[in-house]
Amino acid sequence: MSIAFEDVIYHLQHNPQAGVRAQAAQMLGEHVASLTDAQYDSAREALNQALADPDPQVLMTAMQALSHFNRHAADYAPAAAPADSGTAVQAAACRVCGRPEALVDAATCEYDTCPYRA
Repeated sequence: MSIAFEDVIYHLQHNPQAGVRAQAAQMLGEHVASLTDAQYDSAREALNQALADPDPQVLMTAMQALSHFNRHAADYAPAAAPADSGTAVQAAACRVCGRPEALVDAATCEYDTCPYRA
């Protein structure tokens, strides 16, 4: 960035002109790779606050800029699927009444064709 980082943050948060605030948000998104960790956190916080800006241009530009803030994406990667246990679930519900099989009482089932009756 050719201007000071603090100035960009200041203009994003305090400039009365929406166009200047939008430009500041855009600059943060374009130069995210060159930010230190402390600047990255400050910029992300300022952009999050800009999501509440009353001007839709600033809001949309802040949203676009935040899409570039993925430095910590690995911290939020989906967990690996659990290993397959080998046994498939045979039935989760009675095919006659539709109740979960854990709730089917074979002795008192009102259906004559209940597969759980002995």
